[in-house]
Amino acid sequence: MPLVVQTPKFHPRDLITFRGYQQGAIAWLQYGTAVGAVYFIAGPLFHGMLADVTWGIGVTSIALLIRGLLGIIVGPLTGWLVHRYGVRPVVMAGGAFTAGFTALTGTTQNAFQFVLVFGVALTVADGLMGHIPAATVVQNWFISRRAVVMGLVNSGAGIGGLVFAPLMAVLVRDLGWRQALFVLGGMIFVLAIPSMLLRNRPRDVGQWVDGVPGRVIPEHGDEDVIGTAQQRVNQILRTPAFWMIFIIFGIEAWALGVYAAYQVLYLETVGITALEASTAVGAAAGFAAVSGIVFSRLNDRISPYYVLLASTLSMTIGSVIFITTTSTAPLYLYSLFFGAGYGLLVPTIPVAISRYFGALNFSKAFGVGQIIVSVLGGLGPYITGQIVQQTGSYQIPIYLITGMLVLSVALAALARPRGKALQSVVQVDPGEQTAVAAKHVPEPASD
Repeated sequence: MPLVVQTPKFHPRDLITFRGYQQGAIAWLQYGTAVGAVYFIAGPLFHGMLADVTWGIGVTSIALLIRGLLGIIVGPLTGWLVHRYGVRPVVMAGGAFTAGFTALTGTTQNAFQFVLVFGVALTVADGLMGHIPAATVVQNWFISRRAVVMGLVNSGAGIGGLVFAPLMAVLVRDLGWRQALFVLGGMIFVLAIPSMLLRNRPRDVGQWVDGVPGRVIPEHGDEDVIGTAQQRVNQILRTPAFWMIFIIFGIEAWALGVYAAYQVLYLETVGITALEASTAVGAAAGFAAVSGIVFSRLNDRISPYYVLLASTLSMTIGSVIFITTTSTAPLYLYSLFFGAGYGLLVPTIPVAISRYFGALNFSKAFGVGQIIVSVLGGLGPYITGQIVQQTGSYQIPIYLITGMLVLSVALAALARPRGKALQSVVQVDPGEQTAVAAKHVPEPASD
């Protein structure tokens, strides 16, 4: 039987009266900036930089490896900081430092400086304004509409890539890579200013989860309105499905990292210009944004289990198409399938974690899971760079990515949750006749 949850119908005035949507909009902007202005610009940045410096692709691959592996520390640390201090101070610090280190990258004069600033400092800063804080905002403010809002927030990454990838290509072409980074740093600083308005939980401003009076994230062991028992971190980490989900996330990070960093360089070898290739990167990000907005709502209606299967399959199809790409037409078909799958997968991961294990300890558990994502996300570009440096060909890394994506489909099938987490959810307006009873919870204090 489907789970029946009372949730008032959405009205446009809710965008103003319920602060959760405002928080989601700020999280969208910060996450979009963190991803679009830091990760999606790697391809056009490297294209302009490598022609101007004495170090080669091996150094960039080492920097990307360090960026990935540092997530082993940055992910759990960010999760703990958000759980301990809330999202606002963490994201504010992340925005300021990301802007500064982006600009500082433009002043690097040797390989060591580049790896230290771009590979180390910028990675730590960017993690503080990235996925963990953005996802935590959504899990804390929403239950019934969690997936659709997570999809909207995650679309920020796609929109960021759609904007910043071709913009960086133009800036590098017209200004040079150093001046382009100075301009980009200034943009990041301005875009980080709204993070001052972030709040951690609805009760901080006298409101309720979902905007529904009396609705809260319950304590350990208690079930929320969609039947999810709030588990402790040690319970979550003992569950095989948790690790399978993050291995899937890590494979996605491997694939995205390689395509974002080296797609432009590879496509030039098959006769596609740097601007066309950068535009295709942006197109994939655009498809990701649309997919996240349109299809993420499925996670509010059916189990995230089925959505994970669909998204991993879509990315795999896209990668298969990329193998045969020699012109712009199949290139955009790849962008469609890979981008749509990526756009659906990324918001589904946090929704699956909160749906299976609860939102009470979400940021800490999610931060630990990011260790796998960081390792695979860092190894992907590094191994690709080493293979290309030794063989002069991108074919092996591309086939490797496709094989790993096939594995992700298999893992998605194995990561089957138990009990209510596999059930669909029917949301009804309280005005309708239902058998659902609401618990009485004391009124929160307004700030």
